Amino acid sequence: MSTVRRFWIEFDMARDSDYWSALVQGVGVTGFDEKDCLSMVADLLPADKELPPVRRITVDISLAEPLPVNPPHLGVPVWRGVWYPPWNLSIGPIWRPRGVDRTAERPGIPTPVTGTSPTWWDEIPHIKSLLLPVVYMHQPKFDDQKWKNLTWMERASAAADPTHAAMVREALDYVIARRPTPSEWFDPTGAWFLEQQELDEYLRALRDYLFGDRSEPISPPRNKRPLLDAGGQEVL
Repeated sequence: MSTVRRFWIEFDMARDSDYWSALVQGVGVTGFDEKDCLSMVADLLPADKELPPVRRITVDISLAEPLPVNPPHLGVPVWRGVWYPPWNLSIGPIWRPRGVDRTAERPGIPTPVTGTSPTWWDEIPHIKSLLLPVVYMHQPKFDDQKWKNLTWMERASAAADPTHAAMVREALDYVIARRPTPSEWFDPTGAWFLEQQELDEYLRALRDYLFGDRSEPISPPRNKRPLLDAGGQEVL
C-alpha cells in the first residue's frame, strides 16, 4: 500500500509573469509522489493557466523543521492535499481534489510546533475563507429574517461563483460527515441543539438549500444551553 510523503515545490517565476502569485514562495503538498503533487497544484490554477517550470522539489519535509516561508514555525499536515499558502498552514489543506476519501480515518494530525492544539473546526477545508457560511451565520444573535437573508445571499453567491460554491460544498460535506456533537457545534457558533439528529438534519438541509436541492432551509434553534457543573453535567 502506497504511503504519502511531504513535498516542498519551488517554481521559476519571472518577475513579469502572470502565474498565480501564491506560487512565488513555493507550494507545500502531501502526496504519493512528485507527479501526484504537481497534479494537485495544477488543479488549483485557472483553466487557462499552466504550472511554471519547477526549480526544486524537496522531499520528506519534517514536521519539526522551519519551512522556507513566513511564518516558518507551523506544522505540516500529514494527509493528502495541498497545504500551502503559508497563511493556511495552521488549519490544514486549502483544497483537496474530489475523489479523496474524507471519511477514512486519518493517520494523525500533527501538533503544531508552537505547542497549541487545533480545534475541530480548524480541520474544515477552507475555513478561514468561509467563516460566514460555516460559522457566523449560525450564531443565535441573528433573528429568523436576518438568518434567511444571509442564507439567501450565500445561495446567490454559490450560484454566481462556481469556485466559491465548490469550497462551500466541500466544507459542509466535511462537517456533515464528521457529525459534530451539539456541544462541539455550540463552541464556535453559540447555537445549541438538543439532539444530534436535529443538528444533522439542520446541516443537511442547509447544504441542500444552498445548492438548489431544497426550497427552504431549516431555521436554527433558539435554545439556550443548560448550565453545566464542574463535572460537565447539566445543572437541574
